[in-house]
Amino acid sequence: MTDKLVEFLEELSRALIASGNSVSETERILRGVAESQNVEVEVSVLPTMLIIKAGGETSRMSLAAQSPGVMPLHQVTKIYRLIDDVRSGGTEISDAIDELREIVGGPHRFGRYGMFLGYLLLSVGIAFLIQPDLNLVVYSSLLSVISGALIVLGYGNRRLSLIMPVLASFTVSGVAFFLIRAGAVTGNLTLIVPPLIYFIPGVTLTTGIYELASGELVSGSSRVIYGCMLLLLLVFGVLMGMQINGFPQEEFAAIKISTLSYSPYIGAVLFAAGIYLFLSVYRSDFPWILLVLYTALVGQQLGNTMGGGLLGAFLGALSMTLVARAIEMAGKTPHFVTLYPAFWFLAPGSIGFIGLANLLGKNYLTSIAEITLFSMTVIAIALGLLVGALLTEPFHEKIRAPSGD
Repeated sequence: MTDKLVEFLEELSRALIASGNSVSETERILRGVAESQNVEVEVSVLPTMLIIKAGGETSRMSLAAQSPGVMPLHQVTKIYRLIDDVRSGGTEISDAIDELREIVGGPHRFGRYGMFLGYLLLSVGIAFLIQPDLNLVVYSSLLSVISGALIVLGYGNRRLSLIMPVLASFTVSGVAFFLIRAGAVTGNLTLIVPPLIYFIPGVTLTTGIYELASGELVSGSSRVIYGCMLLLLLVFGVLMGMQINGFPQEEFAAIKISTLSYSPYIGAVLFAAGIYLFLSVYRSDFPWILLVLYTALVGQQLGNTMGGGLLGAFLGALSMTLVARAIEMAGKTPHFVTLYPAFWFLAPGSIGFIGLANLLGKNYLTSIAEITLFSMTVIAIALGLLVGALLTEPFHEKIRAPSGD
C-alpha cells in the first residue's frame, strides 16, 4: 500500500509542477493525500526533483520538471477533482495512478484551431487593457496572428518550444517595426506586448517571488532566474527585429498604460473568452474565472485610486486570491484554475519587458523607471498572494473541486 501511495505521490507531484503550481502548494497537497491514507510522509519538492520518505521507509527521489507551455486547465481541474476523490476515499490509490496518467496524457479540448482563435481573443483583451486606441488594437491583433500561429505550430514540440520566445519576438517585432518605418502605423513597444503576452514570464517571476517570500529559496531563485532569462530572450528577438529594419532605437520609447475607465472591463471579457479556448477551460469553470478576473481588476483600480499602482497591484492580488480560495472551498473551481488567468491579466512581466527593451534602445531614464516599477509590482503581487494564502490557510482542511463537464 505504501509503495503504491509513494508512486501516486510521485506522479501527482510531476503533474502539479508541470501545471505551474508553487512547490509549497504542491507539498501541502501531497501531505494532505498521505494523511488521508493514514501514512506519515516527509516531502521535499524542487522545480526539477522530488524527495519522498513515507512510513519510515528509505527515501525515494524522482525527476519532475515543468514543460514549456501551459497545461490545459481542464486537466488541472480533473487533477484536483481526483485529489479530492482520493482524500475522501472514493478512489483507490492503484486506480488513481492510472487515472492521473490518463488525465495528463489527454488532448486539448478545442484542438489547434481553438487554441489559435483563443489566443487572438486574449491578445485583443490585453490590448484593450494597456492600449485601448482602436488602431493600435487592430494592428496588435494582426500581429497576434503571427505569434498565435507560431504557438500552435510549436504546441507539443519540446525542442521547438525552447526557441519559440526568440523566434516569436523576432518575427513579431520585425513586422511591427517594418510597418512603423513604412508609416503604415504609429506606435512603439507597447504595440508588440499583446501579441507576445504568452511568452512574457509575469506568472513565473511572480511565483518565484512568492516562493522566496514563503521560504522556498531554491525553487524561488530558480524561477526568478528562469523568468529573467526568458525576458532577455524576448528582448534579444526584439533587438534583432529593430536592427534588420534599421530602426533608430533612440527614438523608441514606450507609451504609458492607459487609464481609461471602460476599456479594461471590455478587455476582461475578451481575455476570459480567449482563455476559455486557448487554455481548454471547462464551461462550468468559465464564470468563476471571469469573476476572479473582475475581482482582480476592481481591487487593482481601487488600490490605484487610494494609493497608486503598487497598492493597486497588492489589493488586486489579495482580492483575487481570497475570492479564488472561497470559490474552491465552496466546492467549485480549484483556485489555481481561476488564479492563473488573473496572473496573466495583471501582466507584471510586460512592464519589465518594455523596460529592458528601452534600455537596449538607450532610453535609460525611462528604462530604469520601468524596471524599478516592474520589480516593485511583482513584489506587491506576490505579497498579496502570500497574505491571501495565509488568511485562508485555516480553512484548507479539505480540497474540493467541481464535477466539471
